[in-house]
Amino acid sequence: MEHIVIIGGGFGGLSFLKKARKSNHKFTLIDKTNHHLFQPLLYQVATAVLSPADISVPIRNLFKNNKNVKVVLDEVVFINQENKSLLLKSDNEIKYDKLLISVGSSYSYFGNDQWGNYSRGLKNLNDALDIRDSILKAFEKAENEKNTELKQSYLNFVIIGGGPTGVELAGSIAELAYKNINNEYRNFNTNDINVYLVEAGTEILPEYSTGLSAKASKYLERLGVILKLNEKVINIEDKKVITEKKTYETNNIIWAAGNIANPLIAKLNTDVDNFGRVMVKDDFSINKNNSIFVIGDAAHYKGNNDRPLPGIAPVAIQQGKYLAKKLTLNINKESNKNFKYKDKGMMATIGGFKAIGVVGKLQISGLLAWLFWSLIHLVYLIGYKSKLIVFIEWIFAYFLNKRGTRLIYRDNIKNKSNS
Repeated sequence: MEHIVIIGGGFGGLSFLKKARKSNHKFTLIDKTNHHLFQPLLYQVATAVLSPADISVPIRNLFKNNKNVKVVLDEVVFINQENKSLLLKSDNEIKYDKLLISVGSSYSYFGNDQWGNYSRGLKNLNDALDIRDSILKAFEKAENEKNTELKQSYLNFVIIGGGPTGVELAGSIAELAYKNINNEYRNFNTNDINVYLVEAGTEILPEYSTGLSAKASKYLERLGVILKLNEKVINIEDKKVITEKKTYETNNIIWAAGNIANPLIAKLNTDVDNFGRVMVKDDFSINKNNSIFVIGDAAHYKGNNDRPLPGIAPVAIQQGKYLAKKLTLNINKESNKNFKYKDKGMMATIGGFKAIGVVGKLQISGLLAWLFWSLIHLVYLIGYKSKLIVFIEWIFAYFLNKRGTRLIYRDNIKNKSNS
């Protein structure tokens, strides 16, 4: 029985395994966490809308009835291509016949890795909980601070990067600051809170049309977000963001400006692009090795317009399903076809019941786009329980201005400009 090992329990790895699990193969899924994370809603955990369990599901539970599937909680530290084996952090070794790598991406600070010591990013649940606690603690510290300058530093929030993550975080933090905590504090006014979104380019969400980008900017400004466009960050220090135009004194720095392929990719010793993504062949295998396949954020695969496909969930899901058919189901028609991404559109939520989106040739914005965005995310969530809970939490957060997860209980979180 052929043994296929999957590294990564994200959208790509999970879609592959769910499609392939009924085939006559043995599977091992290796992940550093025991859960699958619905990452598109991770920012809502970071801003106290949802709880971690609302957007996560134990991986083992998904495959409990598939005896040919084994789940390993561990981390791959070395790939021995010659012997077809993986060395794990626990010092255990796993052999494979075929290897699927779907490990996503990591932070990129554009050669300034020290900036990570003073800012927070958003990639996993720990990151989200760190951001949530730092936001809530900032309000508490501002309430108790007598020094005016220090108080303002706690009330300044600087999000760097005008892509989807930065926009979603900025909008959600603004809603939390100006709507949810209004009238709860006695020693500062919520009008004193500043939410800055700093972007080096001329517009936010540049992957959308100029018209939709302009609407997104307008929606953010209505929420109270202060947009800083054409403003390149040149340095980040302790409690300080320095751009070409201004210095921001702040205890709250969130990095959402860049991604690079997971460091594991470098261990393959194969061709990569400027972002560390593997230059995969038409069947997603790597050069000089037809037994290793890479999909998702870690793969450089050109679409119909001869540009690399974006690192978004629908791409990884479709790639996983394609490879499952090609490698395990022996469907001749599929095995001879190259992968073709079916672009179903893209959407970005802003906050305040507003979003923008592209569905086919149709561009939508405002409330209609937000309703579409909400429905799509509920559909893609795994499990009826999660769908119901998230729907209820949204009612409280957006219609009643009550966020139910404003809890501080992680006293020993990593201290990054918030002490």
